[in-house]
Amino acid sequence: MSFSLPSEIDALVVGGGPAGLAAATWLGRYQRRTLVVDAGEHRNRFTDQVHGLLGRDPISPQDLLAEAHAGLEQYQQVVIHSGTVTAVDRTEDGRFRATVDGAPVFAERVVLATGVRDQLPAITGIEEHYGTDVYHCPACDGHEFRGGNVIALGAGEHVPAYAAELLEWAQAVCVVTDADEPVFDETQYETLSRHGIRVVDGVAQALIGPPGALEGLRLDDGTVVDADAVFFSYAHHPTNDLARHLGCELDQEGLIQVDGDQLTSVEGVYAVGDITPGIQLVPVAISQGVVAGVACATSLRENRTTHGPDPAPPVRRFTLDR
Repeated sequence: MSFSLPSEIDALVVGGGPAGLAAATWLGRYQRRTLVVDAGEHRNRFTDQVHGLLGRDPISPQDLLAEAHAGLEQYQQVVIHSGTVTAVDRTEDGRFRATVDGAPVFAERVVLATGVRDQLPAITGIEEHYGTDVYHCPACDGHEFRGGNVIALGAGEHVPAYAAELLEWAQAVCVVTDADEPVFDETQYETLSRHGIRVVDGVAQALIGPPGALEGLRLDDGTVVDADAVFFSYAHHPTNDLARHLGCELDQEGLIQVDGDQLTSVEGVYAVGDITPGIQLVPVAISQGVVAGVACATSLRENRTTHGPDPAPPVRRFTLDR
C-alpha cells in the first residue's frame, strides 16, 4: 500500500507489526484518517512460523503481514508508509507533531507499537539458524520440539525458570551458561537438579549442523552439547525512545504502562504489543491492537476530522408483562 504522506491525520500508528496493523484496521473501520509508519523491524521477522493464531496456525510472519495489508486496502482512510518516526511532541493546541522521515505530520492521537529488540548470542551460525531451530520464546516455539533435547542458553537469575518452562515440551533440557565460571547460586542449582535439568558452564562458540537439522552447540573448549533446538535468553530491549520523550510511565523493565483501553499515562497516547507488560504473543498483540484501535477511534468523536459513524445505541432491556 503506497500513498503520499498526509500532513493532517486523526491517528498516527508507530509500528507496522501485528499489533499496529490491528489498531489501524479498527481505526479504519471507524473511518478515522490513520497513518501507519512501519520501519520493517518486526520482532518475529526472523522466524519461519507464527503459531497459536486462531484460524491461521501456522502462518509465516510474511504471509500474516501480507494478509493484514490486503485487508487494509478496503479502508481508504488508512495509509501505510515504510519509514521511521524520529520524534513525537505535544503541540500547544493539544495535538501531536511527529517527524516522519524528516517531514512533519500532525495527529490527534498516537498509537505506539514499537516492540522489543532481542539481544542475540554471539555465536557462529546464529543468523542462519535463528527462527528455524534457535528461538527466544518457549511459548511461541516449544511445542514444535516436543519430545526433543533442548538447550537453554544464557545466564541470569531468570534462566532456571526459563529452562524449566521448556520441560512442558522437551524430553530433556540442558542449560549452557555461556560463561567460563558457575553463574547460579546454590539454590538455583538445586532447583535445576530437582527438575532434571543439566547445567554446563562454558562459552558458546558455534551451532553445529545445517539450519533445520541442528545437531548441537560447540563450546570454546571443544565440548559439544547435543540438541535439537536452542532457546536463548540474554536481554530484551524495549524500543521506548518515543514513549520516554512523551513522558509515558514505564515499568522497571522499560515497558509502557497502559490501562484497560491500552491508554498510557499520557492522554491521547496508546501503546500495544510487546512494548507493554504481559504475555508477549502475536495473538495477544493483535487483541491489544483491536482494543486500542476502538478506544482511540471512539475518543475522537468530539473532535474528529472526518465523518465517522454515530455511536451504537445503548442496550435496552425489556420485560414482558404477564
